[in-house]
Amino acid sequence: MPSIQGKIEFDHKGIAAVLKNGRLVVPLNQREYSWEDEHVTVLFEDLAGALASGKTYFLGTIVLTQGGSGVPEVSDGQQRLATTTILLAAIRDWFHYHNEKEHADTIEHDYLRSFDLEEVTILPRLQLNVDDNAYFIERILANPGDPERKNARTTKASHRRIERAAEIAAQFVRTIVEPYSEPMRKKELVRWVTFLNSKAQVVVLDVPEDVDAYLMFETLNDRGLRASQADLLKNYLLSQPKADRKVEAQQKWAQMIGILESIGRGDITVTYLHHYLITRHGPTRAVEILAKVKATVAGEAQALRFLSDAAEDANDYAALFNPGHQKWNEYGTATRKHLSTINRDLRVEQIVPLMFAVARYFSVKEAQRAFQLFVYWSVRFLVAGGRGGLLDRNYAIAAQKIAAGDIKTADALTDALIDIIPSDAIFETTFSEARVSAAALARYYLRALEQKAKKQAEPEWVPSDDENAVNLEHVLPENPQSGWPHIPPETASAYFRRIGNMVLLQAKKNSIIGNAPFDQKKPIFGASEFLLTQAVAACTH
Repeated sequence: MPSIQGKIEFDHKGIAAVLKNGRLVVPLNQREYSWEDEHVTVLFEDLAGALASGKTYFLGTIVLTQGGSGVPEVSDGQQRLATTTILLAAIRDWFHYHNEKEHADTIEHDYLRSFDLEEVTILPRLQLNVDDNAYFIERILANPGDPERKNARTTKASHRRIERAAEIAAQFVRTIVEPYSEPMRKKELVRWVTFLNSKAQVVVLDVPEDVDAYLMFETLNDRGLRASQADLLKNYLLSQPKADRKVEAQQKWAQMIGILESIGRGDITVTYLHHYLITRHGPTRAVEILAKVKATVAGEAQALRFLSDAAEDANDYAALFNPGHQKWNEYGTATRKHLSTINRDLRVEQIVPLMFAVARYFSVKEAQRAFQLFVYWSVRFLVAGGRGGLLDRNYAIAAQKIAAGDIKTADALTDALIDIIPSDAIFETTFSEARVSAAALARYYLRALEQKAKKQAEPEWVPSDDENAVNLEHVLPENPQSGWPHIPPETASAYFRRIGNMVLLQAKKNSIIGNAPFDQKKPIFGASEFLLTQAVAACTH
């Protein structure tokens, strides 16, 4: 860390006392409320265990820095502070519903929000970032009787997490008081508030103005405090613009997050930025993301340009995971089917940066051809195998060349990757002996072959079918019994997962034949509606 003029002040106190001590603000460069159900539940259960044992409970470190408004900013610790506030609000609500007005008012004034004489308004003791603060005030801080509580509307994923935390806290409070008689319930909740104020302790680091908040946060993370890579990326990018443009930067970040949340894959921010960097800079390892951003994005102009581009490109990235996305309207049904195959059936992830580059920079006509090729290539690599690092590197190089304008067509992309794509001869040889452990993949291969046998126009795309109606049947059982006396166990083990040992069969028939001898299976295979399953019945042994 750089040398500093002021002192870093250390103190330890109850986490509720931190809230009681004065107002706190979560700065723009902090992430939204991110705790899921399990995080909230674990905290409450740990607190309950500590209270029952009479011990002090340590909640870690909270880092405060001095903001321009004079109100301390929470550089690290917002999730714990917000969740504690949610629990205190749930206790306040219980007192409110049970007509204990003095208790409810005291908790609200001491820990939730207070009247500011200078501004002549009620202000929150903990102010969350711009995306969450209004909802937090309406849903959590507002008194249950206030109209704004009823008007609270969830519009973001972080709002839904806050809502779930509030529901868990309300249930937790009911659990606290349930064992006690009516007169003792109030005392038990007061005991909880006292515990949060004095014995649920944190170490508070008060950092002077001349310390760079981002550097402080990053250094603490390096020394073992928990912070996600998304936190560090956001902190760095939003630390670059000057004060008058920080809101603009935050809005770009929030725009990007909002688009990514539509994918429905949890915290995908770091994955997206990883793939975004690959299209701009070529091969980039996941552990290098922050270093790459710091090396290529410095100063206000570059940070704002990066955030603006990342927010805009996020639309194309999100579309990759949603074949029904409006982006594909002009690409036609075939492209939607290819995306569905990649996402639903093949479930390959290494190719996503390359798909992203094609979606972002190729013309519609060339992208249509490329996405069909992606299905072919993915199957070849899944069957014939592909060295992970080599595949990642070549996909990344191709993605960068597409973004740079050096590759503009599907043919040029094929030429760039021809040396690593398994040839027809290699694919045919490996497929004839392929072992497939994933049932979903085996079903896809067999359905695609079935489509080809039926002369379908797009055999690589197969409709989704109900596994309860159609499933896999292994011709030779994994554990052959008396019906297969001529097959040694080691032979069965070697051939059981071969694609050539599998057929599609109606589920009811599959359950009937089980480990039956081949002679008993043949009539059932022959009566199947699947051509390839019928063909197995023609075998003599």
